[in-house]
Amino acid sequence: MRRTVEQGERLVVRRDGRVLAVLGPGRHRLPGRAWRRRVQRVDVRERLLLVSGQEVSTVDVPGVKVSLVVRWQVADPVAWLDVSAEPVEELRVQVQLALRDWAGTRGVDEVVAERGAATAELTATVAAATAATGTGVTSVTVRDVVVPVELRRAALALAAARAEGLAELERARAETAALRSRANGARLLSEHPALLHLRAIETAAERGGTVVLKPPS
Repeated sequence: MRRTVEQGERLVVRRDGRVLAVLGPGRHRLPGRAWRRRVQRVDVRERLLLVSGQEVSTVDVPGVKVSLVVRWQVADPVAWLDVSAEPVEELRVQVQLALRDWAGTRGVDEVVAERGAATAELTATVAAATAATGTGVTSVTVRDVVVPVELRRAALALAAARAEGLAELERARAETAALRSRANGARLLSEHPALLHLRAIETAAERGGTVVLKPPS
């Protein structure tokens, strides 16, 4: 008896519960007697698993919600069938545990800023934890990070306060510079009275006035 195996699938052939062969794409003659043989098809194409709304606690903020996208495929068809009754749920649980451990050692600012860098660490952790079930994990990517509403409001208030503080600082610096300039000017006029007369003449000339010079008595 012959069976055709398509691209993206594997055929596990058993006899009396023991694996006789794992067949790849192509047309194959099945080993063993038909009445003692069991054939199982396994899809080995890459798949996506969305793990959304996972609530984790960072070192400074509880209740941060994180969503992840997992790219995975069946790497070992026999282990996939035999080791775990629910390998997809096993994968989901391992992703949740890896995320909890990763976020628990970081502040919320780091979790938001290091989403790209988290891929390598989370992928390695989940891949090692699920390899025994025949699962091959390609990537575990942080998709969204949602902080609590109260924290977002506090962050906006802090940003506004910082902006107002910077504006006040700039105004104070400008006033200080102006006062310093006036003080320097007053000191120069006090030390050199002729400068006051010269400045008066310049001001009158700039305004189109007539300057009358009177020799000192």
